[in-house]
Amino acid sequence: MNQILKGALVANAASLGVHWIYNTAYLNRLSEQQDLLFQKQSKRIYEEGLPSYYVYPKAEVGDHTLQGMFLIWLYEALNNHPEFSKDSYEQLIFEALKPGGFYEGYVESYAKRLIIKKLSLDLNIPFLEDQLVDHHLVGFMPYLACRALGISSNKAWELAQAFTTLDDYPKFYHMFDYIFEKIQSKPLSVVLKDAIPFAPENYQNALNQALVMTDVDVFIKKYAGIACYLPHSIPLIFYILAHSNGFEEAIQFNARLGGASSDRGLLLGAILSKIYEIPQSWIEKTKF
Repeated sequence: MNQILKGALVANAASLGVHWIYNTAYLNRLSEQQDLLFQKQSKRIYEEGLPSYYVYPKAEVGDHTLQGMFLIWLYEALNNHPEFSKDSYEQLIFEALKPGGFYEGYVESYAKRLIIKKLSLDLNIPFLEDQLVDHHLVGFMPYLACRALGISSNKAWELAQAFTTLDDYPKFYHMFDYIFEKIQSKPLSVVLKDAIPFAPENYQNALNQALVMTDVDVFIKKYAGIACYLPHSIPLIFYILAHSNGFEEAIQFNARLGGASSDRGLLLGAILSKIYEIPQSWIEKTKF
């Protein structure tokens, strides 16, 4: 299996047991009592760790978030059909998530809008089209699939526009392209710093702060967050990369921080897999 895809999916599955628990202090206390990784979601833990969103109660150890599944489906589709288009991507998601579709699990708002749009067209019911300005990490699933297959990030941007036209995404694609291309030839800290000028200008201060600040709680409060939104997630991903010294250490740190940990893990795991060994026991626990 492609190493980028493997790293992304292992890291995504690892944190699912605590994904969307937004109480960092609670997670840090819990981590002293038990391993946070590769756990089945527990209603008790989600209730104790409020604020939280207990939306994957049927998920088993090794399963993935919705965004993780998007990555799997996209990788398979592009691998079999390199000409796979945005319309094809929309149809793939619709077939999976529509009533009676083959996916069973939580569906996020951006995907719900797509389903409503498709059903409205099918039933000839007027549908007020929202502006496509979604800014979740889902916009990176086409990027990761294309990167794993050696396909241009231009193709990734074409596909991402199924959900968003926010032009921050292609700028971030260029930034991560630089990281992937240089990460094995220079120290990670140097690569991260050199990559920042490729990012949207309004993110660059937060990304620079991620490299130098030592108090993660202060950094999150001032420059990031723990949700899936780009202004929260991208600076925090940089912070985790800059302050970790291994695949296992980074993913454990990511889980303790809480919030959208599994979805952050998709980018973290993909990048970390280029320089660190993925624990074999984690690979064996992950569903591919």
